[in-house]
Amino acid sequence: MLKSKRRVLIVNAYFDPWRSSTPTRWFVPRAMAPCYLAGHFNRDRVEVKIWDEVFNGSMLDTRLFAWPELVVFTGLTAAFDRAHQLSAYFRHANPEVITAIGGPIPRALPALCAEVFDYVCQGDVEDIEQVVRDVFDGDCISDDPAPRYDLATPTMGLGYLETTKNCNFACSFCSLTGEQRPYVSHSEGSITGQLDAMRKAIGVMVLDNNFYGNDRKSFQRRVELIGDRWRKGQFRGWGALVTGDFFKRPENVEFVAQNGCKALFSGVESLDPAVLKSFNKKQSVTSDPRRLTELCAAHGVFFDYGMILDFSQQTVAEADGQVNAILQDPSVPLPGLLSLTIPILGTPYFDEAARDGRLMPNLLLSDMDGQKIVEWPREPLEEVVPFVADLLRFRGRKLALARHAVKHAWRWRRHFTPDQTALALVRPLHRFGGKINLGSLRQMRDSLREPPLTYCAMSDRLRAAYTPRVRMPSEFAKCFEPLRITDPDGALTESLLTARARPRVAA
Repeated sequence: MLKSKRRVLIVNAYFDPWRSSTPTRWFVPRAMAPCYLAGHFNRDRVEVKIWDEVFNGSMLDTRLFAWPELVVFTGLTAAFDRAHQLSAYFRHANPEVITAIGGPIPRALPALCAEVFDYVCQGDVEDIEQVVRDVFDGDCISDDPAPRYDLATPTMGLGYLETTKNCNFACSFCSLTGEQRPYVSHSEGSITGQLDAMRKAIGVMVLDNNFYGNDRKSFQRRVELIGDRWRKGQFRGWGALVTGDFFKRPENVEFVAQNGCKALFSGVESLDPAVLKSFNKKQSVTSDPRRLTELCAAHGVFFDYGMILDFSQQTVAEADGQVNAILQDPSVPLPGLLSLTIPILGTPYFDEAARDGRLMPNLLLSDMDGQKIVEWPREPLEEVVPFVADLLRFRGRKLALARHAVKHAWRWRRHFTPDQTALALVRPLHRFGGKINLGSLRQMRDSLREPPLTYCAMSDRLRAAYTPRVRMPSEFAKCFEPLRITDPDGALTESLLTARARPRVAA
């Protein structure tokens, strides 16, 4: 008699910073940890479903909570509260369910996660195999742990690939710095296996935190592996994230372009060298967006970058001037990512901000989303908060945004393919033009329940998710209490200090 398949649900927990419950389908790159985790389960023995709360929107269908025997959570550090809430829904629907969590959350909050979840994984996705062995048996582990890209469709024709893990730099605001894990490259077999599982795609996005790295032979080998697949027609082109040191050797751009690279993203982060030095981001001090755009375009490569605004160091006038200068220069793209500084738990930047008294009082972990002020600014709040609210929505700059997008795409059209030209035009309009909140009726209705975003942690009201959607026994009440980072005086809370302690490792 055939055994029925075991049931596993893998969840990427997420709190939308714009307080929407609807899907964010066009955000690139997409979270692929659920697909990589799913690859470690034997397809013949285990039925796996994934739910990414970025791509799929908030998980609100109560019928799904009773389905799995094992729930595996992942997500960014600020999503701990959301994972905690979801674990309560699953346990209420099925008291026998087993929960596991991995990724940045348990690395930053090991003691607290050991209290909440049955299994706490501190390493990479491969750790899930020990959980599978304990919960089910060894036969439920896949012999070929290739990512389950089939569970992630549709992906707008994009395939995703990881060729390295972690980063060889130590930017003070980065969670990877806090985790202190070594920078390593995937084997040729691992990369080939991922490409085989991906099959044909329009384009490929390399998920590495730093594709360039500190081993030139490894970099060249990985580029040639991808380039070989591009020449065989598996995809039209690919893109990757590189650090500023990559551009110090212009031949690097020519090399990746010859192997099918069509887009590069780099964390410029700030146009102010003093701010970059305070972030320990030495590799980006000479990263001028105009020069890098021209260098990339000369080889048919689209350049994209991110910017971080730090009002504990910058003034409103300085930030306004930088944004206006970009809007007035069509040779430079608008940043693909515009965020406020995030003191991510576990990073040197967080510890420094706490030590220097820069953190605001009564902060929640879920406030650390990059879309609200969480540190005391240099200037009065009544000046900074309205500016941030307008800037992040590009209110008053929509016409300039549209004009810049058109001029930038037109300026570089002879250097780009039609796909790249369309990307240059659409990307900033989609990123800053405003989000259309479309999803299921439940999701759209849930979005309407949300209190308005004030763009300041001191005035934001608790989001609707902290109120259970169904009647829950009192034993689950603590699952819907937010993790508080600072007390009314701005000092770190005892609950946070306890949560960060290192307990006995559960898995």
